[in-house]
Amino acid sequence: MLVIPNQSPIYLIIDALDECPDTSGMPSDRERVLQLVKELADPGLPNLHICVTSRPEVGIRHILEPLTPRGISLHDQTGQKQDIVEYVRSVVYSDSESIMKRWRTEDKEFVIETLAERADGM
Repeated sequence: MLVIPNQSPIYLIIDALDECPDTSGMPSDRERVLQLVKELADPGLPNLHICVTSRPEVGIRHILEPLTPRGISLHDQTGQKQDIVEYVRSVVYSDSESIMKRWRTEDKEFVIETLAERADGM
């Protein structure tokens, strides 16, 4: 499919690569996925477009950065942080969370602030 002449564009999306096991196997599952991405990034496959999402772990960045003409990091973006705050707030103040209904407002705000600070972009 990748080498058929006049092939329509193919989009490969790999989400959360950092969650792929990086165990002590030789090679680990993560290393095998990274090797596959390296092989697929061959310039001889112009119809293949690859999008990989991951936390910016050193081993992953080491392999992917040389392969990409464009990298986008949302890790420290203000909008990303604000989305996290809004999501946590919606859960903490949700009517469906009966145990949290009894919490004091100060406690709810402390939880929101703490989780937002420690979310580290995730």
